[in-house]
Amino acid sequence: MRNLYSIAWGKFDSYHHARSILTRIPCKGRGGKSPQRTIMKNVTISRKQETKGMRGILDLTGRLPQVLKQFEGIYSAKLPETDGLTVEGWMEAHGVSRFVTPKGNKKGYTPALVNAGFNEAMLLKSDDGKVMGTCIYKNVVAKYMREENGGEKAYRVYASEESALSAEGKPISKYQLVQIPDNCWSVRTILRGLIQSAHHDKETEKVSNTAKAWEDVKECWIVVTEDKKLKAIKVSKERVVF
Repeated sequence: MRNLYSIAWGKFDSYHHARSILTRIPCKGRGGKSPQRTIMKNVTISRKQETKGMRGILDLTGRLPQVLKQFEGIYSAKLPETDGLTVEGWMEAHGVSRFVTPKGNKKGYTPALVNAGFNEAMLLKSDDGKVMGTCIYKNVVAKYMREENGGEKAYRVYASEESALSAEGKPISKYQLVQIPDNCWSVRTILRGLIQSAHHDKETEKVSNTAKAWEDVKECWIVVTEDKKLKAIKVSKERVVF
């Protein structure tokens, strides 16, 4: 039998939300108010504070200009097992140079200089050519939106009833371009995008292969819980989204 938490991951807002539902721990207190949660001794916050606080921290640390500050002081650092290649050398090899002042002084990296290292196909631009967003390639899991209790819940989708109910069954996914949220940048994301840009032909080949694989899918199944038991039901492929 599949792990209930892993199945519920596609249905709820978060792992904690799923866990609370499946273990009968109410997510909200009386009157719809979020209960207070004790994170550390003498420190108590509400669910709203937890969620809003997380977003606030991401806004303070996850935007591209803030992430680029992590490169300060390590430009000349030699990378292990690279025959003396430095951080700056690696970045230059992928099309990203440091900002140079009119007097010839080298400064740090800027968002525009980072975008210069990304393939044009990975940049979202306005009609006048201004970069409005940056994308990377990644696997996107298929979702089926099902109406339940006056709302919609997202379910992962499988290509057969057997895979849906198997612990080893993998949900359907497509490899495609996904925009990087403004507050979800990281050094890893930057490097991943630069490597993908350097090998862009391989990335587009993956996109083509998974798109064809999706076209070849004949049936779509989701797993629901009915009477405390897991059940696979067949759904319309036309209503599956990525």
